[in-house]
Amino acid sequence: MRFLNGSLIALFACCVLSSPLAAQVVFDNNDGTFTSTSNSGGTLSLSGSSLTQITGLTAYGIPSSAVTNEGSVSFTTGTMTSGSIMAGGTFSAAGSTFTIVYQSGAIFTGSFTGSGPTWSNLGGSYVLSGTVNGMLTVPGYNPAMVMGASFNLSSTGVTCAAGNGPCTATDGGGVTTFTTTPHLTPSPVPEPGTLMLLGSGLVGLGIFARSRRWMVKS
Repeated sequence: MRFLNGSLIALFACCVLSSPLAAQVVFDNNDGTFTSTSNSGGTLSLSGSSLTQITGLTAYGIPSSAVTNEGSVSFTTGTMTSGSIMAGGTFSAAGSTFTIVYQSGAIFTGSFTGSGPTWSNLGGSYVLSGTVNGMLTVPGYNPAMVMGASFNLSSTGVTCAAGNGPCTATDGGGVTTFTTTPHLTPSPVPEPGTLMLLGSGLVGLGIFARSRRWMVKS
């Protein structure tokens, strides 16, 4: 019976430790500007968009609360392969970038996947959606690969220059979601004994170098 109780306690502890890792990771952003190099055949980028909230990373020291002005979301697509900015279309994933910055460093860097993101005209408003692959980086942990993260970014209205000129739109907010939370493992920290041995070795090398220099002078 004692063994059974111990097993149940261990199983319960395992479930408690694993539960935070089962939740989705969601990055919310708002504001910023979408810019396309042309109405058709160009690339689309997002700049100046603020990271407003992160959820799902509390187990790794990232608070699940509003983080307004503590980060940013930006991207650049490949060239438009079909349609247009005004009517809607599809962008290539080739050469694309997708970056989420939290505080002073990039927390996620990646690129669009598959046939590329889709720019949909919803009757005056627009939505860019698709998936990205990339690397999640949290201080104190080894980076983890993220596959198939989904994103959905909206905009309010589009303005294009005459002809096939550049186009701009205002970011209306959006989310980037990791449907499966990456399992981050702690970064190895040198043990005090290892640091002492390293220091002793460096001191020894210094004494040896000085001894050789003295012998050469003699």
